[in-house]
Amino acid sequence: MQFIKVIMVCSLVMLAACAANKAGNAAPGDYVEVPNPVLTMDPGASPTIWVPRRYVESGAPRGGELVKKGYEKVMGSPQTAAAGAPQVAPQAPAPVMVGQQTVNPAPQPVLAPIPLKSRIAVLESGENGLLLPLMDRMRSCAAGVLLDPGQPAFLAKYSTVTNQAERAAFAVRLQQEYGATVAVFVAAPDQVAPGKTVQGEIYDGMGSGLVRTVTAVIPSYAPADGAAREAAQGKALAELTERVREVVALLPWYGKVVAVEGDRVYINAGREAGLRVGQILRIERPGKVVAGLGFAPGERVATLEVGGFVGTNGAYGVIKEGKGVQANDIIAVE
Repeated sequence: MQFIKVIMVCSLVMLAACAANKAGNAAPGDYVEVPNPVLTMDPGASPTIWVPRRYVESGAPRGGELVKKGYEKVMGSPQTAAAGAPQVAPQAPAPVMVGQQTVNPAPQPVLAPIPLKSRIAVLESGENGLLLPLMDRMRSCAAGVLLDPGQPAFLAKYSTVTNQAERAAFAVRLQQEYGATVAVFVAAPDQVAPGKTVQGEIYDGMGSGLVRTVTAVIPSYAPADGAAREAAQGKALAELTERVREVVALLPWYGKVVAVEGDRVYINAGREAGLRVGQILRIERPGKVVAGLGFAPGERVATLEVGGFVGTNGAYGVIKEGKGVQANDIIAVE
């Protein structure tokens, strides 16, 4: 502390000396003599010093006042330090000059993206009782909007779906007839037994075929213990559900134009998908499948503002830009 005082005294003495030298060369009245602010720290110092007159007239802090203000700016005032208040204030946005007026910019809100839920059809290959338990777990983790199992199950019952090519074609049919953009086929290739696997084949309903196959192993259990068998199967299906959810989250979200009446457009996505009134969507022509990549939408034709909802998962809106919207056009996130 004594060292800091010495440094401060030396600095102010030098300033006083410079001021005195300038006073000797300046016009009379440019400098004034004021009490020395460091006299209390060094009794041997000169009782007065010379400073420019403008410092006094403008009210600029002098000597010890300046030192005190600088110290408080860095370390905080004694009152705030004693109260344990933070010594450095948060930085506010820099003011902006508009003409002759200083305007403080308002903080910009950070908008979080809204994830929309894909429409998913879940089907079972074989008869191992996995369909309904898997759907229950997918609903619980909000993996997507699940189709009524009665509809795709009815189609599957009367369709020959035995290999990947047929399942890929069937996924496209589900998209065309029910709006499902994802189809998941669950199976237990080696039956439900300890150490065996359950698998899910995930197909893109937009036509790009098999996206990924995910699996989970059934834990060991006593075959005669029905409760243990159910618990082991449930654990495997829970792991399978999480892997399906992760893959579905990577797929682009699409909807479809169902009907156009005047300036009102109806689409097959609504509250369940996560849409909000006022949300802007883009409308594109049905595109093509790029080999090795996936589905690519076609030409952009318009933008749509969601105006309201129809049923649990439908909506309508009005065209904001563009024209020529048709049924079966693709809806995507703007």
